[in-house]
This record gives sequence, C-alpha cells and structure tokens, in this order.
Amino acid sequence: MKQTTLGGTVNVAAVTRELLDLIMKLPGSEKTGLLERLNPNALPEATGTMPDEKRQSAPSVVTTALINAVMKTEIPRRCRILGELKAIQGSSRRKYSRIDCFAPIQYVIGDRLSTGFIRNISVSGVFIEDSRHGANIPFPGVTATMIFDHPHTGRHIKVRGTVARVTKAGLGIRFDEKI
Repeated sequence: MKQTTLGGTVNVAAVTRELLDLIMKLPGSEKTGLLERLNPNALPEATGTMPDEKRQSAPSVVTTALINAVMKTEIPRRCRILGELKAIQGSSRRKYSRIDCFAPIQYVIGDRLSTGFIRNISVSGVFIEDSRHGANIPFPGVTATMIFDHPHTGRHIKVRGTVARVTKAGLGIRFDEKI
C-alpha cells in the first residue's frame, strides 16, 4: 500500500517493516525510551504496576507495546522515526564519520576503467555514485584502484581498496590504508 504525503509517495509496508526491524535490534532501554516518546501512557499500561527494576526484565511486554504504538502512529511520523533510528545506528556503527560531497573519481576494477562521482568520503572509505555497472557488476571483496582529487583537501590521491557493498546507485569501497 502506498500513501501520498507532502514529501511524496511512501510505501507504507516497506517503511513499517524497516522500522520494526530496527526496533527489534534496539537494546531494551532504547525500546523503553522510544515507547515513552511515542505513547507516554503505554509503558504503565503495558507493565502495570511493575517496579522499575522488573520493567527491564519484561522486554517482550515493552516490545509488544512498542509495536502496537508504532502501528497506531501516522505514516509521516513513522518515516521521521525511521530516519532518526537509521541515523543513530549508522553513526554508531561507523568508526569514522563521512563527509557528503560531489566530486569526480576514476576507478579500476579488474581491467575496466570507470568514472563516477564521490558522494561521501571518510578516512577509511568512499561511496561512488555510478549506476552504469551494466553486466559488469562488481562483487563485494573485489579490489579497486581509485584516482581522485580529495574533495576537501584538493590533494591528488591514488588508493587501493576493497568493494564493501554494491547498490543500484553505486559502490561502497573500503580503503586498504587510511587517507
């Protein structure tokens, strides 16, 4: 089911599924905090008169109440919460922060020279926007050599790396050495 909002068309099922997947991965204290944010009355209702120390030992009760609260939340708010959770998880998983940019890059994978654009970069990796893979889609684990001018320092860089992920939009490459 799709719903049109001010920001465009939203696939309700996809947003809800991704949000629930992220919620299931949250630690108990973060689930409790999110539940209190979504519905301040839900926690007392879900846990009854349980003392605070027992609330932590009743994760399934909190998780069930949180899922119910999410399902009763309007779609634009679900989208905002999903964005917040993705930002928190993304920033906590990354060892080095990424800088958004737009700069040309040349890279070689196998014997194929390609061009694309750096969309974000850190000292340990880069995301290259290049949706023109065609039949030559690289696989994670493949070696790449990249040549580019660093978007912020202007320094000319030649660096090797390993393809970490491939999407329709491009490639995430982890540098062999920090730059």
